[in-house]
Amino acid sequence: MTMLRRIVLAVIPALLLGMAFSWFSREQPAPEPAGPARVALWQIADKSGTVRGYLFGTVHALPPKTKWLRPAINDALAKSDRLVLEIAEPLDQTIAGEALAELAGTAGLPPPSERIGPNLKPELIKVYKKLGLTDADFADTESWAVALQLAAIAGQKAGSDPESGSEPTLRRLAAGKPVAGFETIQSQFAVFDALPPREQKVLLQEVTKEAASNGDEETAMIAMWLRGDDLGIAREANEGFLADAGLHTALLTNRNRDWADQLDTMLKGGAKPFVAVGAAHLAGSDSLQRLMMARGWDITRVP
Repeated sequence: MTMLRRIVLAVIPALLLGMAFSWFSREQPAPEPAGPARVALWQIADKSGTVRGYLFGTVHALPPKTKWLRPAINDALAKSDRLVLEIAEPLDQTIAGEALAELAGTAGLPPPSERIGPNLKPELIKVYKKLGLTDADFADTESWAVALQLAAIAGQKAGSDPESGSEPTLRRLAAGKPVAGFETIQSQFAVFDALPPREQKVLLQEVTKEAASNGDEETAMIAMWLRGDDLGIAREANEGFLADAGLHTALLTNRNRDWADQLDTMLKGGAKPFVAVGAAHLAGSDSLQRLMMARGWDITRVP
C-alpha cells in the first residue's frame, strides 16, 4: 500500500463528517458573520436546574483567522472541570498512519476506479489528476480508506488547516484541565473499516463528487456555523454521503448513542464537562442533545 506508507494525514476521520466545512483555498478569506459570531452552545442541566455541563459543535479545520470565539464559550469552558473531545490526544500523524495501514489493506482488490459507478470514473480520474494520484497509489486499499485519504489530501491541497480548527483553540483555553475523549483514532478507523461494501462504495463515490467540485458552498456553510444556524447544519447532515441510511447510522447515529451513554455516566459521576464534537453530531433528530434529553437531562441553548 504505497499511499498508506507515505501519506501524511492532516485530518482525522471525524473531519469527513464535516468535510464540506473544511475545503478552502489559502487565498480565500475567512467568512465573516453578519454580526458577532453566534456559534451554537448548549448547557446540560439536571432536573433541579443545576447546570452540569456544556455541548459545543466544532469545525475540525477552518480558514486561518476565522473569528468564532464568543464570551459565552470562554465562560462555559472556565466553569467546566474538563474538556471532552472526540479524541483526547492531539493528532499524531505517525500513529494515525499506522492505524490506517493496519486496517485498510485487503489483497486482490480491483483498482478504485473499477469499484465506483461507471459514470463517476471520469470524475475520479479528474480528482486523481488534480491531486497528483493514480489508482496505483491505492493498490489493495479498501474503499473507505481511499475515501478518507482523498478527503485528507484534497483538504491539504486546498489549504484546509486543522490547527485553525476549533479543537486546538479549545485545548489552549482549557490549559490545566484534563482532556478526555469519547473515541481513539483506532476506534474511529474501525467504524469505517466495519462498513459493508455497499456503504464503502457510496462513501467513495460521494467523496469523489465532493473532491471534483469547485463550488463555493463551503463559505456558506462556515457562515451558517458562525451564526449558530443548527437547523441549516441539520439539513447538511442529511446530504451527501450522510443521506445514505447505512452511512448515517454508522457514522452519526450509532456513535452519538455511544457518546450519550458515556456522557450520561460521566455526569452521574459528578463531572462538569465541556463537550466539543463535530457540529454534525449536534444537529438533527439523532443529535447528541436529543439523546441526552431522552436520558433525563435538560438541554437548553445558551444565548
